[in-house]
Amino acid sequence: MESPLVPIDPAEIARLEHIDREEIHARLKLFIADLLVHDFERLCSLMYRHDVNEALFGKALSLPTDNERADVIAHLVIDRELKKMQTRAAYAKSKNKDCIDQ
Repeated sequence: MESPLVPIDPAEIARLEHIDREEIHARLKLFIADLLVHDFERLCSLMYRHDVNEALFGKALSLPTDNERADVIAHLVIDRELKKMQTRAAYAKSKNKDCIDQ
C-alpha cells in the first residue's frame, strides 16, 4: 500500500536526496494548489523568494483552472530549483579548480 502524497514546500526540494521528479511534482502541486485557494499572497511571496520567472508565473496564473495553474507552477519551481542547483555545482567546481591552480 502506497503512502498518501504529502505536500512539499519548495524550500525542501534542494534538501531531498532520493526522490524522483514525478513525486516532487505531485507533492509540490498539492502545496501550490492549496496556496492558490487559501493563501495567494504567500504563493506570490514564495515565487519571488525562489526566483521563479515572473512572466512565466503570470502566464501560469492565466490558465483556466487551479489544477492547471498548480501543475505549471510546480514545473516552474522545480525547473528553477534544478537550475540553481546546477549553477551552485558549476560555481563550486570552478572555485575548486581555482584553488587547485593556485
